[in-house]
Amino acid sequence: MKNLYDINYFENGIESGISCYVNYRWMPDQTISMCNSMIQYAEIKKNDAILDYGCAKGFTVRALNELGYHCRGVDVSRYAIDNADHTVIDKVELIDDENSNVWFKQNKFDVIVCKDVLEHVSYENIDKLLTDFRNSSKKLFIIVPLAKDGCYIAPEYEQDVTHIIREDNSWWTKKLLKANFRIIKNSFIVKGIKDNWSHYPQANGFFLCE
Repeated sequence: MKNLYDINYFENGIESGISCYVNYRWMPDQTISMCNSMIQYAEIKKNDAILDYGCAKGFTVRALNELGYHCRGVDVSRYAIDNADHTVIDKVELIDDENSNVWFKQNKFDVIVCKDVLEHVSYENIDKLLTDFRNSSKKLFIIVPLAKDGCYIAPEYEQDVTHIIREDNSWWTKKLLKANFRIIKNSFIVKGIKDNWSHYPQANGFFLCE
């Protein structure tokens, strides 16, 4: 599956019929605004060590560092890491999802942020990944698309062929609790993050956990 996250996925996703991405690039106003909302909602502090899990080309990593925070990123896509934003090439790295537990044992964080990533994880591996998060971080902020009756509430999410998990808010809540997280906040809409999807009021789940 990870081999699908190539140039076509990020640059020609709609034309190639595999994702919603087209010319995936740095958009400072949008990304910095989103990160400010993340900081506020997740109560991130200036001295926190932050990991962006599923960082792609590192645009969130760049924005958080430009805002004065300490953020690193990892991703399973070799294409994305090889083409990462030039300002953060020393702050992002490739991670092998099969050996991620070893990586997490060697790296500790105050906060892990994970936006639009966990839906790509297989049902067989989601418990393991959440446990890795729990063992390596004090706090977790995830954003996931939500589904009803096996289909995403926002039908556009179905266009990404790498999306696997299609579950509702209750299912994600149970998974986080199973991994021994305590859910501090759970919302369907957070102003400043994914505002373009707000016309689907319950299409996304925002979870802040510790």
